[in-house]
Amino acid sequence: MQMRRTIGISLACLVTSACAVSKTPEESSSHYPDEAANVPEPCCRLVPVVGRSQLGKAAWYDFAGKKTASGEILDTVTATAAHRSLPLASYAKVTNLDNNRSVIVKINDRGPYTRGRIIDLSPCAADVLDMRRAGVVAVVIEPLVYEAAPVIAAVQPSGAAVTQ
Repeated sequence: MQMRRTIGISLACLVTSACAVSKTPEESSSHYPDEAANVPEPCCRLVPVVGRSQLGKAAWYDFAGKKTASGEILDTVTATAAHRSLPLASYAKVTNLDNNRSVIVKINDRGPYTRGRIIDLSPCAADVLDMRRAGVVAVVIEPLVYEAAPVIAAVQPSGAAVTQ
């Protein structure tokens, strides 16, 4: 049973790391239009976790230059957030209920430590949600997970199956 679990975790890490480094067609550095059309689809995309949304209050914090729980340095140009229970290095979609603006943030810190709040946002995420002046707003948090693209099988003339 332990071996099956280890293999499952290893496969999940492999898929996640492959998705994190794949390039999308918009990121192609080719200067030739025909070459850009031949770029393969990304191996996965972020999708909401069904039934796991959270409703509550969000605030923003500005400890730029300080280390977060993940070891990253908090900056003012990356949309990140602090959450008590979502896994570090995971992603979530945060929607401001006052104006319906949304931002996808990377969870890289723990908190908030103030009662009644469910998430603390970086200055960049707060700007996208247009909440810096208000300070605290009502939000919906939708955790996101990677959904792998379907594997496409092709048959070579020799009869051997090849996956792409």
